[in-house]
Amino acid sequence: MSIPVSTVAGHEPAGDQVARGAAPVTGRPGRRRHRPYAPLAPIAAGLALVTTASLAVVLPSTVASAVHGAGGAALVREARVVSDLAVVSDAAVVSDAAVVGEAAVVGEAAVVSDGKGGAGGEGVAGGGVVVDGGAVTDAGVVAAAPLFGDDFEDGDAVGWSTVGGQWSVGGDTVGGDTTQAYRQRSGSALASARSGDPNWTDYTVSTEVRPTALGSSRSSIGLLARVQSTTSHYYLNLRGNSQLELGKLVSGRATVLASAPVTAAIGGWQTLRLALRGDRLVGHLGSATVTATDGQFGQGRIGLSTSYATGWFDNVLVEPSAPDIQPPTVPGRPQVLSVVPGAVTITWPASTDDVGVTQYYVYQGDQFYSQYLARVVPDNAPLTLQLAPTAAQTHFSITARDAAGNTSGFSARTSVRQPPSFPRSGDNTVAPSPPGAPVVTAVTPNGYLVAWEPATDDIGVVEYHVYHVFAVDEIRVEAKVSTNTAVIAPRGGYETIYVVAYDASWNASSSPTVQLLPPPTPPAAR
Repeated sequence: MSIPVSTVAGHEPAGDQVARGAAPVTGRPGRRRHRPYAPLAPIAAGLALVTTASLAVVLPSTVASAVHGAGGAALVREARVVSDLAVVSDAAVVSDAAVVGEAAVVGEAAVVSDGKGGAGGEGVAGGGVVVDGGAVTDAGVVAAAPLFGDDFEDGDAVGWSTVGGQWSVGGDTVGGDTTQAYRQRSGSALASARSGDPNWTDYTVSTEVRPTALGSSRSSIGLLARVQSTTSHYYLNLRGNSQLELGKLVSGRATVLASAPVTAAIGGWQTLRLALRGDRLVGHLGSATVTATDGQFGQGRIGLSTSYATGWFDNVLVEPSAPDIQPPTVPGRPQVLSVVPGAVTITWPASTDDVGVTQYYVYQGDQFYSQYLARVVPDNAPLTLQLAPTAAQTHFSITARDAAGNTSGFSARTSVRQPPSFPRSGDNTVAPSPPGAPVVTAVTPNGYLVAWEPATDDIGVVEYHVYHVFAVDEIRVEAKVSTNTAVIAPRGGYETIYVVAYDASWNASSSPTVQLLPPPTPPAAR
């Protein structure tokens, strides 16, 4: 296997400064070359220290015997891989100073010491350098190396096993650009090529595909993931009926988990990508996305497949799943679908997420300043919620959560007024006349007896609601009655009341608002 070499700006590898076997990355412009490889080797594949005037790549060994350095020899001892990251345990000393150039390349990992190497210490990332399969950022974080990659530019398919079809690596020319790619040229059913590690769990697999024959609705070209065998795996297929299909094959029996319409272009390159994290599956082709939740397979290899189709595959890449820190978008404002006595049914515009929304948290409140979690649901299907019998208005808002626990902000609120206690009937649109202002007429053991002039209506008033406002901003429906009297218990402080009249079609009108006061004290008898 060749040792990929990355060049740091201003330091070009030359002459005996490049180790035996080192080779530049080759392939089509703009395409990164990746060869199939197992998890990182137990020793560093090569270590490069860049000083002021030179670049040295150390041969695959645990000991670097001689490294060119500015002002004197530099000795690097015991270079080793720890948790897939190459670390230099002993100081790399240049001219008796603990300084190590500005960059280091170690096969599929990287250590960069930005002048911070110290005796007994680890290499400290710094300076920023891209390595084969990984990257060191300016903050010193080594990006996760790909688990696997193959662009077939070496002209072979070493590491791939095939079942069915006619598979070979060859030159494919599109638009004047010739590249080596993996071709399946037979129109037989269920042809597949598989590679990778059966112990891989969460990862994203992608490939470029160029279908050359995809004529019938049953034909397909696509990706396989978490492959157990030729008859058990997940798949993401571009089908001949212009559908992107995410599904699983269990002992040869296919189950479609999700699908979306796409353009099945013949002759052009398109990129398929399937991300797997736990039981969440997300497939992409261009702007089309399909998502599903399924726990049938927890680990397995990757693969390429065709069925009653032919085509080319290139630039296969498997990357470990990065931590999901992106929250879903804020859900849309809830929409009221229906209101019946004591209940309301709502839905809302769905959120979107880079991996997929798994839950919606539905919040409900009957005062403007408060809300509580009413329900947790998996989607935005119509949802019926109960209304408190004394709630003047009930408001609703929604948040979305993904599988990693990232939560969106709250949606805008939607409010519903307390409905009458009887079913709506008829299609009358004429509201009753306003009731008269309520008046306290007597004191009873349960509160003040309140009366008002009845409302009139062309089909008849059915129910009155008496609203009670107290404690500055608390508002309740204290009574639902069919006559023009009610008993209201005073709460203390400044209080107001008003009355709403409803007809059979739930048309409503409201009385003036008045302060709730005890009745006048009658004059003393003489």
